[in-house]
Amino acid sequence: MNKKWQLAELFTDDYQKRFENYHPLITQLLYNRTFQDPSDVDLFFNPDFDKLHDPFLFTDMKKAVARIWEAIGNNEKILIHGDYDADGVTSSSILYKVLTALNAEVDVFIPHREKDGYGLNKKNVQKFVDERVKLLITVDCGITNFEEIEELNKKKIDVIVTDHHEPPEKLPNALAIIDPKVKTEKYPFKELSGAGVAYKLAQSIFADKRIKEHEEELYYHGGSQGFLKWILDIVAIGTVADVVPLLDENRILVKWGLLVLEKTRNIGLKKLLEVVGNKQITSYTIGYQIAPRLNAVGRIDHARKAFELLVSDNESEAETLAQELHKCNQSRQKITEVMMDEARSQMNEQSPNMIFAYHADWSAGVVGIVAGKLADEFYRPVIVMTKNQGMITGSGRSIEEFNIIEGLRNFDELFARYGGHSQACGFTLENENLLDDFKSKLSGLVDEHLGDKDLSPVLKVEAEINYNDLTFEVVELINKFEPFGERNNKPLFLLKDLFITALDHIGENSNHLRLMVKQKDCPVIIKLLSFFGVEKWPNLNIGYTIDAVCEVGINEWNGRRDIEFKIVDLHKVKE
Repeated sequence: MNKKWQLAELFTDDYQKRFENYHPLITQLLYNRTFQDPSDVDLFFNPDFDKLHDPFLFTDMKKAVARIWEAIGNNEKILIHGDYDADGVTSSSILYKVLTALNAEVDVFIPHREKDGYGLNKKNVQKFVDERVKLLITVDCGITNFEEIEELNKKKIDVIVTDHHEPPEKLPNALAIIDPKVKTEKYPFKELSGAGVAYKLAQSIFADKRIKEHEEELYYHGGSQGFLKWILDIVAIGTVADVVPLLDENRILVKWGLLVLEKTRNIGLKKLLEVVGNKQITSYTIGYQIAPRLNAVGRIDHARKAFELLVSDNESEAETLAQELHKCNQSRQKITEVMMDEARSQMNEQSPNMIFAYHADWSAGVVGIVAGKLADEFYRPVIVMTKNQGMITGSGRSIEEFNIIEGLRNFDELFARYGGHSQACGFTLENENLLDDFKSKLSGLVDEHLGDKDLSPVLKVEAEINYNDLTFEVVELINKFEPFGERNNKPLFLLKDLFITALDHIGENSNHLRLMVKQKDCPVIIKLLSFFGVEKWPNLNIGYTIDAVCEVGINEWNGRRDIEFKIVDLHKVKE
């Protein structure tokens, strides 16, 4: 589907005066990211580890730490209750590593996606009682589990909730709640991932004076501070995987976590990186290579294996687990392709504004991925559903023009449970008999809201540039915006009026595109690359003039340095 290019508004004269020390193109990037204070920009470009916020700014942090140390001192059984996605398993492994280093009696429960569902489940409470659990700590979940925590309280199990999701109006009656999104919470940064919140708890545990009693156990890790730095690789993975804004504290955690990941001591991550085969460690490595494999095993098998990989200290076991995660990801990809084809075949007689897809035999762990891919492909709100234990399990993805969770709230009587945010949702219908009513109501609401709007995906462009504007110094400054991620995407630039002087199909299968172009008033021939571009733009020819949206970087090969452009999208101007 053709994308609309949305060029960012040009920075103001007043803004330029405040950031006069920067090249105009860098000033534009800062303006697009809404920086107002040069001191914030300094922290952005130099994310100092020592600038992390004090974890004890969390209202209940002291209470949580005191109870954990009490449990360690009394040899009480501690259970970490995680989640089945990459953020959940990384959060679990962070806290598990901390508590085992302190010789705590600790175990981890990772729920099964289909059998247990998200968060705490009442049916597991007796299991925890039978296992002699005295303290349960949630990570990346728990803030909405009011009834389940009441049940745990009745069974004399104390609960500490660590979460980062939006809380309900009525908070659970936990011993302590550590969630930056709680309305009364004074912690200054609200956008931590589950792994980030778990790390703040780890910092606080190690800040307690009783840590001195465990210096011998921590010696191998370089003491408590060394330990906290060596687990930043896991923190970075959870943070990038959960697509939280890579600003403020998240940027610090990811920046330093990527440095640790390059020389990781984590045997499981070493083996996973060997499977991935990527030598350059960036946020892309996490987002597109590590995180999908950690997530895939929870969709196809059980996420416990991802957790075991992250905490393994056995090389043979870690290698086996890394291969299993890789195979699960390959299986997930194949299942996704089949489901995508089947979903597309159901689209013939649907509302032009809404996409529904349902099959009783689809994998419940993959419906969210399929919904996301369909939403990207057709730029429509999408609901993908399957049957799970007699009920209908669904996942939705939306577009900027429609808030899908607000949509579901208009007829919440249909759902056994549901949740989500403006762009994504998950829900359960009690049975198939509700399907037609659900589809009718939601598609009617979408048609009413979207009407005859032009539903085309938008490609946000940072600035229009001429090749003459660029120097190696400017491109190196652009690279300082790394790590890229949510609310700090890799910059895209528009180059206009490019006359194609040469065109080649390159790569092993000749499916990549290399263009040599000439821009008006520029004496240099510019090289543009597009991976799989032959399929995207099969009718390009020498002599055409195009406009192109590109990523900009520096390519170093055989001692030669070149400014490199990777095509994200292009429009023909004339033939």
